[in-house]
Amino acid sequence: MACGLDPALSSPRSTGIDVFHQPASLPHSTPSFSFWTARARHSDLIGHAQPFSHEADCVIISSGMSRCLAAYFMLLAQPDLPHGIVMLEAREAINAATACNGGHCRPDCYRGYLPYKKIVGAFQASKVIREPRVLLNCLREYPGHQKRDGHIDCDFWRGRSFDAMMTDECKVAYRNSYDEFENHVVRVYFVDLMPYPQATRLLRVEAAASFPAGSFYPYKFTAHLLRRAMSMGLNLQIHTPATAVASVDGFWMIDTPRGSIRTRKVLHATNGYASAILPEFTGKIVPFYGVCSSVTPTKSYSGKKMLAHTMSLYQQRGVRDRTPTEGLNSDCVHKNRIPADGTIIVGGGEFVNRQAHINNCDDSKVMPAITEHLRNVMKDNFDGWGDEAHGEGLERVWAGISGYTGDGLSYIGAFPGKEGQFVCAGFHGHGMARIATCARGVAMLMLGRAWEETELPECFQITKERLERKVRL
Repeated sequence: MACGLDPALSSPRSTGIDVFHQPASLPHSTPSFSFWTARARHSDLIGHAQPFSHEADCVIISSGMSRCLAAYFMLLAQPDLPHGIVMLEAREAINAATACNGGHCRPDCYRGYLPYKKIVGAFQASKVIREPRVLLNCLREYPGHQKRDGHIDCDFWRGRSFDAMMTDECKVAYRNSYDEFENHVVRVYFVDLMPYPQATRLLRVEAAASFPAGSFYPYKFTAHLLRRAMSMGLNLQIHTPATAVASVDGFWMIDTPRGSIRTRKVLHATNGYASAILPEFTGKIVPFYGVCSSVTPTKSYSGKKMLAHTMSLYQQRGVRDRTPTEGLNSDCVHKNRIPADGTIIVGGGEFVNRQAHINNCDDSKVMPAITEHLRNVMKDNFDGWGDEAHGEGLERVWAGISGYTGDGLSYIGAFPGKEGQFVCAGFHGHGMARIATCARGVAMLMLGRAWEETELPECFQITKERLERKVRL
């Protein structure tokens, strides 16, 4: 999910809650419907059927944005694979985190520097912070590759976002990270806004930072990628979960309820569900239940009075056993850029009962307490929101599953000791800012390129040391 606990700041000891050492389940068969999927009921991808193939050059597990990007990049580089690429999806296409996030492209321009520095050192921490900035350019440039088709219809918007620090504790923590990380790539403005809350339209705010961000319709963007990859030969199999991967005579045999597929390369891109097939990720990539909502604005936040920026609201919520910048919980608020719509996407609220979110794979239900919290975010925090008329306010609430890691870092690349198996997972709730570069990177690695060519942070690599490291979320 793109909203919720600040992904850059949750580190191995952010709450003192022990990770449940049991693997993830397979995806729930009846997930809650998001704002995005509810408006895609006409999609030709629903119920899509292709002949089942028992052999492939590569099998990609799951069909979200990272998987579709990886498939696209691989097919672009090698369009004539003899057995092609098969994509296995447990549910309908694009029906996991990609369809459930907030549509918010919000690179971390400074916040996570100090926590990452503690774990991987200053140089790698700097690379982790700088790496997601590529996303906005990637999304902006991708439609340029499709000039024959025109730009992708995904309501892409690029502007600025606020980190709104609601307490002095947050202000101090973020200011420390901001001051230590000298960012020469993305301009970040850190301003004490206590006397001038009108800049954010919040009722109260201690300080704020402003930096480049964007938003887009994740389902539309990924559906375009998927159709493009299918036109290049991708074989999509929906309602076909991978249940096991085993080595047989130099190949990998992938079991599904519809039969087995033989391949030499496998891409595990199930994010929070990774440990269901790769038990080595149990306690390393942990399912994290998150919630988003769509809100119809009041008249005071409509038309020319719509929110001009996206933002996250950060405050400390009784999190114990932490270092100065760990455990800063948030609500995420941003304008959805659907023309003439003005819908506001609001996510967060996991501090209501954070332990219930950890290792929770059930996205079929929404916790009532979180629904009530999200119902009140706008009226409780935004100046002049006003009374909500019938039909205004909270419209739809849905759940989704992220993949959180103990060090906040993604797992990208070859899996040690299992030649031909690759991973692109563990986005730590920060997938919208990492997926484009990570998917391109893992596609390059699967095609035999060197890690250095991916330009990804080396600390994303999967090593025995990382897998053996004891972590807590």
